[in-house]
Amino acid sequence: MDAARREKKEHGTLSFPFQIYPALDGSEADDSDFIPYHWHPELEIITVDAGRVSLTIADHIYEGTRGDVFFVAGEELHEIRAAGRENQFRSFVFAADFLQFARTDQTETELLAPLAEGRLRFATCLRAGAPGQREVRTLLAQIVQACQTPRLGSQLAVKAALLGIVAVCARSGLIEGRQMRPNADYKARQLKGIVGYLGEHFAEPLTLSAVAAQFGLSPQYFSTFFRENFGRTFTQHVNSLRIEQAARLLRETDLPVMEIAFNVGFDNFSYFIKRFREVYGVSPSHYRKDGIA
Repeated sequence: MDAARREKKEHGTLSFPFQIYPALDGSEADDSDFIPYHWHPELEIITVDAGRVSLTIADHIYEGTRGDVFFVAGEELHEIRAAGRENQFRSFVFAADFLQFARTDQTETELLAPLAEGRLRFATCLRAGAPGQREVRTLLAQIVQACQTPRLGSQLAVKAALLGIVAVCARSGLIEGRQMRPNADYKARQLKGIVGYLGEHFAEPLTLSAVAAQFGLSPQYFSTFFRENFGRTFTQHVNSLRIEQAARLLRETDLPVMEIAFNVGFDNFSYFIKRFREVYGVSPSHYRKDGIA
């Protein structure tokens, strides 16, 4: 997944704008332990299927456990961390207007159109055992089954289940007005700009002062703003992007470990080894040798 701002990939097709990640055929299993900050216009439902998964959605950090469900609104910045095979999640990404009806009725007017337009949104967090959670998980399981055995009517089954989720959430009080705080649009644009810039330049020499100047902010304000909105320091975030890219190169190329370290932006090989081990629990060489993901 691109570490930069808006995702460049298409989710599904023009005629069926829906996609499940990781792919059900297992082809993306090694690519799903860390999804860096990104955003897309589609809605996203994230389920925690095993272990613990850390999510940052907008400016809130959540620790998800098995059974929890999270909803991400369109254009909302989010990040997912689930290091290790024991921690598993699944994402369902779809265009909001995919659910709308050609014929206007009360459901279209009061729920589907406002969801597509961003005037309504799903409550972000639905914990295991909360009202509606079991029904939502059942409907998501039906979606997975329909996608695993595609046949005539499977796409309709997916759409029907998604509409069922809207109905369950509406009945359970899990759809709410999307209140915009003063200056929220400006802040969102600024956050997306920072995420995009770092996603494109993380392999280059970066200093907090230089990046702060790029956005017309003082180093002190930028440091505080960054920690408050990303839940980590500037250096921790840049290191995460570099480590994630290093892990990808270890999986997908035969480049020497030291060359990978320098290619992703580390200028100290020992520091790279230390940071990598903190994230994955093993050295880069061990990670590559054992195919750990």
